[in-house]
Amino acid sequence: MEIIITTLIWAAVFQGFLLGFIFIFSKKHKSFSNKLLGLFLIAFIFGAISDLIPFDFIGKYNIAQLFSSPEVKMLFPVLFLHYVLEKIGRSEHFKIFLNTMYIIACGILSITVINIAIFVIGKITIYDIFESGSIESFYMFQQYLAYLLTIVAVVISIVELVKFQNMARNEYSDITMLSINWLWQFVLIFIPVVSLWGAELIRILTGGLGQSDIVYIIWGIVSIIIYIVSYKAFTQQDLFYPKAETIEKQARKAISDEDKSKSSNTICESVKNAMETGQYYLNQDLSIHDFAKEINISARTISTCINKSFGFNFNEWVNNYRVEKALDILNDKTNDHLSIEGIGLDSGFKSRSAMYIAFKKKTGKTPGNFRNN
Repeated sequence: MEIIITTLIWAAVFQGFLLGFIFIFSKKHKSFSNKLLGLFLIAFIFGAISDLIPFDFIGKYNIAQLFSSPEVKMLFPVLFLHYVLEKIGRSEHFKIFLNTMYIIACGILSITVINIAIFVIGKITIYDIFESGSIESFYMFQQYLAYLLTIVAVVISIVELVKFQNMARNEYSDITMLSINWLWQFVLIFIPVVSLWGAELIRILTGGLGQSDIVYIIWGIVSIIIYIVSYKAFTQQDLFYPKAETIEKQARKAISDEDKSKSSNTICESVKNAMETGQYYLNQDLSIHDFAKEINISARTISTCINKSFGFNFNEWVNNYRVEKALDILNDKTNDHLSIEGIGLDSGFKSRSAMYIAFKKKTGKTPGNFRNN
């Protein structure tokens, strides 16, 4: 049984390396975020190897000693967080924090490089220079720091994803921007990882020695799950998130004296009439800021009208118009030769899936049901 488990774990390790290199060098899904995902996966694999490797020496070099092999746990939180933020366009907002984490992670990685260098040159290691107790204390300190930063990374990721979804609902009309379950899965899968990692650290803190047998099973199961979710994330395009500060400034600047002097009802009626007469919903990439510039009313005022007077968010409001437009086309028998996808594009939907989601939400049926009727 032990041989079977070990074989499965090393198979997962091999799979992880292959996926990591695919993510980094892929031409079809080439992006900076996917390079980060590949590096995260490879760092994860190095962490597994450090814990699971079945021998202690390479020649005379003792890889079982602390910092003798690459200590990559500090890379887990920074690469994980950087990837999530890059996907939703928020990495610049956390630039200082990310850079600080990278510096700490690379500093700890350099200990292994230095250790190998002094071994090659002088046949000694850091254990011959410093007391083993000091090395162990520093090692555990960086373990706890890596764990703490991982918790912070998960929390930031969750908060930013919630912000992104709220922003997309209120400011963008492309309904597919809300379909980010793949990114949620990538973030949430880290919660059991953090829990298991924390349990192991607590066991060591309370006097446990070495690694528990469960660590091997944990690495195997978690590796396979992360690979599956990572591949889903790898095939998705980056999302767009304008800086919240910029949006706020633009909104404030766009509020004119004329807006303030008008009554709320009059403004909201103007917003509604403008959308209907101008048919701005036919613009597949329409955002609330584009609409605001077109009709010379502030984005904040438009958002207030849509939310409070119309009872929708911007995404729902615009897609309702698109559904109505598509229904008009579908109900016209002279358009029976048109494809569902073509009708969707003519109605302002960016994709077939976006059209189906909006139809199901507004009518409870698919576009095909209306054509058949």
